[in-house]
Amino acid sequence: MSKGFLKKRDWAVEAMRAFLQSPFHRRAVFILLGKWGTGKTSALKKLAREMGKKIVNANLYLANYVKERKAEKYMWRDLIEEGWRKLFQELPEGDFLIIDKVEIFYDFPDINFLKIAEEECLLQKRKKAVIGIGGYIVGGIIYFCDDDYRLAGASDWKGRLYDLNSEFYG
Repeated sequence: MSKGFLKKRDWAVEAMRAFLQSPFHRRAVFILLGKWGTGKTSALKKLAREMGKKIVNANLYLANYVKERKAEKYMWRDLIEEGWRKLFQELPEGDFLIIDKVEIFYDFPDINFLKIAEEECLLQKRKKAVIGIGGYIVGGIIYFCDDDYRLAGASDWKGRLYDLNSEFYG
């Protein structure tokens, strides 16, 4: 790994740690956003190791949640949302989650997973989450995509973007 990469990763870890430890943040969710392959998972792993936590793989957690219920495909959307809410609801008061691999939500663009995470953390008393997401920010809008080609057609996705200027991300 290059020194530049390590320096950026360490800066990201410091920012996430400060967010988690501060009682003064207005938001309950810290978004670590970047293109695929930029070191988000590496930074999350370092943070988890330093803070004695495990990273929740959202794809695996939610896929297992749906599979355990042996649901028909038409029920998956509701179970994905239910499982996402349950993840936060089961978290002890004042605790936090480190979450990676949220790509499962790209297939369910009508689920506003950032809004749900923020609401559940705030409603459930001093809970926080750090979520690693692959994507871009353009003009205050988060686009969940892995390349410039998809970004060019981002307006077609509608549910896969979030306006950071609106309350609870859209």
